[in-house]
Amino acid sequence: MKLRLFFAVNFSDETKEKFYEISSRLKKFNEPVKYESIEKLHLTLLFLGNVDEVLIQNLKQGSEEISKKIFTTELYFEKLGVFKNYSLPRVIWIGTKENPELKLLSEQLKSLAHSLNIQTDEKEFSPHITLGRVKGKLSSEFVEFLKSFSFDPFTAKVNSFELMESKLEPSGSKYFVKSSYLLKVK
Repeated sequence: MKLRLFFAVNFSDETKEKFYEISSRLKKFNEPVKYESIEKLHLTLLFLGNVDEVLIQNLKQGSEEISKKIFTTELYFEKLGVFKNYSLPRVIWIGTKENPELKLLSEQLKSLAHSLNIQTDEKEFSPHITLGRVKGKLSSEFVEFLKSFSFDPFTAKVNSFELMESKLEPSGSKYFVKSSYLLKVK
């Protein structure tokens, strides 16, 4: 059986509240955007896709080894942005400053996946929290608002990462923690 898996950083309730407060400010515009629920707000380290269940034990063992080499860190959230671009926005996100520990963690997880012959996305790692997915044409007023949007920067501690499963249900996807890995304390 195959499971839809990804590695992620999950945050404290307090940090998730900060993300959610920002998305609440955007929701007031009533634009065609499907915003993520507060419990789904996370930072994806690596999307694995549909993985054969027999590989999970190897993923868990490899993740345990990686967690012993990566230090806890702190992320600095400072900006709102969009993917693809402002002419054709598809995803609205909150971004963090470059973080060497987080980048190293993502690279190590990608190496682990490749060693198990799991194909991964080859895009450059871009740490962000997806707030919402655009489901139609946005008004020019809202796009201008997004371009100029600002919030008080804040930090969030990263003490662990998780192997997550995404189950697609009629109401949308639901995320479940398969296993959690504590990072090395400095």
